[in-house]
Amino acid sequence: MTSIAIHTAARRDSASSDGSSSWRAAFLRHAYIIPSFAIVLLVCAWFMTWGDWRFFDREVFCGFYDAQARSILHGRLDVPPRAIGIEAFYFRGKTYGYFGIGPALLRIPLVLISNGMDGRWSRGLMFIACFINLLCAYRILLWARGTERVQTGIDRTLNSLFILCAGIGSTNIFIVDRCYTYHEAIMMGATFALLFTVAIIYYFRSKNIRALAAAGVFAFFSFHSRPTGGAGALLVLGILAALFTLRAMTGKPIGHKFLSLPPIDRPFRHALVAGIACVIIVAVYFGVNYGKFRTFDGVPVKYYGMYHTDPRRMVVTGGKQIHIENIPTGLASYFGMRGATFHASFPWIYMSRTPSVLGHPAIDVVEQYSSVPISMPALGLLALLGAMLALRGPRESIRHMRLPITGLMIGGGIILMTVGITERYVHDLYPFLIVAAAAGVARVAEGKNPRRVTGLIAVLAVISIALNCTFALEYQRLAVWGVSPAKRVEMQNVQHAVDRFFHVQPAPVADDE
Repeated sequence: MTSIAIHTAARRDSASSDGSSSWRAAFLRHAYIIPSFAIVLLVCAWFMTWGDWRFFDREVFCGFYDAQARSILHGRLDVPPRAIGIEAFYFRGKTYGYFGIGPALLRIPLVLISNGMDGRWSRGLMFIACFINLLCAYRILLWARGTERVQTGIDRTLNSLFILCAGIGSTNIFIVDRCYTYHEAIMMGATFALLFTVAIIYYFRSKNIRALAAAGVFAFFSFHSRPTGGAGALLVLGILAALFTLRAMTGKPIGHKFLSLPPIDRPFRHALVAGIACVIIVAVYFGVNYGKFRTFDGVPVKYYGMYHTDPRRMVVTGGKQIHIENIPTGLASYFGMRGATFHASFPWIYMSRTPSVLGHPAIDVVEQYSSVPISMPALGLLALLGAMLALRGPRESIRHMRLPITGLMIGGGIILMTVGITERYVHDLYPFLIVAAAAGVARVAEGKNPRRVTGLIAVLAVISIALNCTFALEYQRLAVWGVSPAKRVEMQNVQHAVDRFFHVQPAPVADDE
């Protein structure tokens, strides 16, 4: 008995040692990426806390989701007027928001355990979402590369540049610079779209039906945070449900060759999981709209307070938020070369306020915006290379990305048809850019002259980081409403000091929007 106990203990020690060794090996294998993560998180934390490093300060228009969560707990969908402010929809004497219920559902545990924290959760939740974005981007990148082992210095450099661009060389930094409801909705929609993509690719690799169910949950929260951001995830689920149904009916491995959709037993079960997820997402969306306004219209602007105040906006849009005729203008604005303006005053380069109008679009409002080639040249180039690689599909790990890339591109592309042009809408394309750019990194690493192309990506990454941080700082401190006078004056003092150093006339004070 003693020898058995000693042998058992030895095996446990050996297993424990093996486990520790494997964890140590994994850490050492990925330690090179930690500095990139740290830089991104520090910069994002500085922006989202306005340089004060306080994660639980209350900001303007950050209490809507807390109020919505409390209303849901009481079986209602209306919110107090102070929670929705100027964005209120008025119906039968009550006020409602048009934002999805996803972030409010996430807040329910928080409002249950706290009474005085309403309006103080946004920064912390946005920071968590930012961290998840990086984790998802890195996970997708490793799958695209086809290996978790980083072989060369070029590999480490490329991967690190990708993470830096995903965090602070993209709209990610612009979105976290203001944590109010507009940005939180878009951030959560994109973050859950990335989580959905990770779950779907893992499902393709493992054939685990639980991964498909998890993808359905992530798609729900993505769509119900931001429908334009989550539409791609919903589309992918719908396609999978259709393909699996055809497999069950025909007995043929439909989708295997082009999408590397794995052969599975009992495909109807998988079709049922994907189909039920789609039905729940759509049913809840229309159910919530009907519960609010007794209509299935997603955004019934006839009840929108701002349209009542300015009836001209109703005339311009015709009461619809989506217009196919806006696509040329959207493409030219978001993918053209007029996404920035220059000024002698610090910080010298600013987002554009003039869209590239083509045809006769129904544009309701134009805010500051930039374009993908101007503000995100590194991710834009990598995404283009990755989309081309995914189309060729030289190996299975890349073919697994075809459907997510296509779905996310189509879903994010809905912004081209909307009646507003603004920088925050560009973040709906963020999941597509991340997934496609991850494939682009693989193409650069495996292609000809990887060192030379990596040098080009490095230059574009520096430009991307500089522009996006500049846009975020100027937007946060000077351009938009809700800025504290102290922070606005602080930024203006820096601006004037730099201008005086270069003998430039002080810039005019920006008006609140």
